[in-house]
Amino acid sequence: MGNRLPLLKTGTSSFKKIRTEQRLYVDKTMYIPGLIGCGDVVFLSRPRRFGKSLTVSTLDSFFSGEKELFRGLAAEKFMDSPGFAPRPVIHLDMSVPSGSDSQTMLEAIITKELQKIAKRHKVIPQGSNSADLFLSLIEEMNDSYSQRVILLIDEYDAPVIKVIQTPRLSRIKDLLEDTRGVMSNFYSKIKSADDYLDLVFITGVTKFSRMGVFSTLNNLTDISLLPEFAAIVGFTQEELENSFRPFIGRTADALNREENVLLDKISDYYDGFSFDGETRLYNPFSTMSFFRDMDFNNFWMESGSNALLREMLRDKGLTVDQFSNMPVNKDFARSPGEIEKTPAHGFLYQAGYLTLRKNAESSYSLDYPNFEVLSSMSQLFIDNLFPSAVEAGQAAIRLREHAAGGDVPAMVGDFMRLFSKIAYDDHSAAKRLSMFIAIAQDPGAEVTRLIGQALGGGAIMDGTERMARAVYGKDYEVALALMDSLIKGSGQGKGIRLKLNEGFYRSNLLSFLLGAGLRATPETHSGHGRSDLVVEHGGKTYVIEMKVVEKASSAATAAKNGMCQILDAGYADPEIDPILLSLAVAEDTRNIAACVFVKDKSAEWFETKDPLKEQLKEQLNQRLGKTGKNKPPAASRGKTRRGP
Repeated sequence: MGNRLPLLKTGTSSFKKIRTEQRLYVDKTMYIPGLIGCGDVVFLSRPRRFGKSLTVSTLDSFFSGEKELFRGLAAEKFMDSPGFAPRPVIHLDMSVPSGSDSQTMLEAIITKELQKIAKRHKVIPQGSNSADLFLSLIEEMNDSYSQRVILLIDEYDAPVIKVIQTPRLSRIKDLLEDTRGVMSNFYSKIKSADDYLDLVFITGVTKFSRMGVFSTLNNLTDISLLPEFAAIVGFTQEELENSFRPFIGRTADALNREENVLLDKISDYYDGFSFDGETRLYNPFSTMSFFRDMDFNNFWMESGSNALLREMLRDKGLTVDQFSNMPVNKDFARSPGEIEKTPAHGFLYQAGYLTLRKNAESSYSLDYPNFEVLSSMSQLFIDNLFPSAVEAGQAAIRLREHAAGGDVPAMVGDFMRLFSKIAYDDHSAAKRLSMFIAIAQDPGAEVTRLIGQALGGGAIMDGTERMARAVYGKDYEVALALMDSLIKGSGQGKGIRLKLNEGFYRSNLLSFLLGAGLRATPETHSGHGRSDLVVEHGGKTYVIEMKVVEKASSAATAAKNGMCQILDAGYADPEIDPILLSLAVAEDTRNIAACVFVKDKSAEWFETKDPLKEQLKEQLNQRLGKTGKNKPPAASRGKTRRGP
């Protein structure tokens, strides 16, 4: 091939096509012997666009005996061994019938796919419905080849997920039940065909208990969280640097960057997925797309439909920041529940927007895998706030220009326009949601005490035990209803006054910054604490602290105190020539009521009506002159790269 680069595959999941057309293939065939030996029925859960279909296609070629496709790969030696022999294969891609708008259509499409397989293998199965035809096909192929059959089912849950992800679909509940009924009947035949099957390999996004797979197949092995299969799909750092070496050099030249700098940024954008909590993986679709385009874009999110996620963020008043470092237990990681009933973080985990991080034995947390996913989620947040894509785009452009130019008053004006667009209902919902998330995350026996403290100002309240039971039973609708009842005082006029802290406003601001394309990191550690936000754009670094007060009349004092906190705790010490910014948000105006910033060794105020403004400004400047706290640190201290 000389100096010619191999072709990149971004539009095909066919192993045969990739190998025959000499496209780049990262060898994963070393996992095949382990799959064969780990059980009769094997299940692998991974998000979309992560290589599940390519894995199934590879197994199809392997068991079909297409040895020429495996020359030079890890599985070649296994296929050349005396004990290897081709087997008959049924390969079902269940994304084909997904999107059917009736039970009849779903049955018809599945039946058509089964008949195609039967024709290819020259057998004639019989059956009055797709499930009976499926069982007959397995039996007929077993008899025809005098061998037990290999059954490969890709995206087993696609028909159900397609229904769930169709926003505002009329009669969605009935269609969902009809779809589940067809698929449950279909998959239940796998158990009936046990004597005719050698290996069953099933992939999907999640484990649906009501699909006839996990409820009927008691011999199923779930390899989704097993460390030995953690990298069966996706690219490790070693695989990236070895397999993509020529592309790394070409891209570094095109972008005029050192290779190590380029690799750091590629990792920041596309690395970080984990399915055992430890092994870090690059998203294969995004990585391939990046080396094809040689540009840092949000490929993964742009390749799918985000309507349901956008609606969920809007309707539930969710922000991006609240899902970072969210603790979950191992049971949740294994089976987060039916996708339409699981809480928001369960949906995001199953869909691949959140990934696992291992904290301790049997202890996990959820977090965004990388900057690509985090910034894409934030873009959905912006889309919900602004009435049109044009206005959202203009707001993002203004913010980027103001941040790159160091125009702090203009930036704060952008922030104020953002906060003015947050609906009143979102403020009210956030008060309940912030409490509920804290409750739902607590895995210990003190959940009742937490509920009482959260809602009763330190005293245990009537009804909290029932709420605790609902939380433990994952009946979140009941728990939320009980919480609403407690907040409103059960109609007795004794409702609890809930107060929003800076987390709500910080989360909205973080989403706005990330969605606009700025690098923003929440709760950045320094030697004496954590700053609320560190923002980087256009060569400028901003260290931001936020305070919330009840009345706008006390906002200037709070802004000054926030700046003193930045200075005293050394939040800006790790940065080079930072701009310090303290924001005070007033609950009575639901917006920024005062702002003080330090730039070029001087404290300045954004517009505020507080009569103490000039006095406080003078106090701050005297303090800065005496302490020198706003002086930039030595350049030799450097900066550490921050991930999402």
